[in-house]
Amino acid sequence: MKRKLAVIISAGILIVLMNSCIPSLHPIYTADKLVTLKQLPGTWETQKEGENQGKLQITTPNGPSGKPETWTFMAGEGKSYLLIHEDEDGFKGAFDVHIIKLGETYFMDFYPADMPDEKSGSLSGIFKETEQINNFTKIHLLAVHTFAKLEITGKDLKISMFDPDFLKQLLERQQIRIKHEKTEGGYVLTASPEDLQKFASKYANEKEAFLDDPMVLKNKL
Repeated sequence: MKRKLAVIISAGILIVLMNSCIPSLHPIYTADKLVTLKQLPGTWETQKEGENQGKLQITTPNGPSGKPETWTFMAGEGKSYLLIHEDEDGFKGAFDVHIIKLGETYFMDFYPADMPDEKSGSLSGIFKETEQINNFTKIHLLAVHTFAKLEITGKDLKISMFDPDFLKQLLERQQIRIKHEKTEGGYVLTASPEDLQKFASKYANEKEAFLDDPMVLKNKL
């Protein structure tokens, strides 16, 4: 039943995914580029000022509650982190997070994971009820990687997701050569981690390469 449900909602999820970030079949990280950040573990929440600042641009059936999103990072195995994301409606999702440093810029790789209290390999943490899917999980239901630029300033985290429209323009104008597949909803990158790193490094400082509203998180002390 859960597999059937996954098939039914996959088309809609694909559309949401393609409009929220750039999905990738492979991770952006390689062992030699992985780093850990002592500032990261802990609980962070979206800042309240600004109508859309720091919020994922995904519409939920229940509508916004005004409650800030929380991002709790915990140290994982090796140079990895477990992220528990709680959206504005209180629904949670888990993600494996890896951080790399390319030059002077940090990038995060997100991949869906089981909630700590769920059995490994179970889908129950994702598909309990279709109307209760965590916002950030919605853009990872196809089990793909996404990556973003990470900036740390004082007690703030700034997470900037790459703009899928920027990639679309590059590909359709033949201004970039990177392995990909075109789907009904947009493009999925199939390039190697090394080529993904080249892409991220090349456009790391171009404002147009990222979505307009980054996620700005403040440490919840």
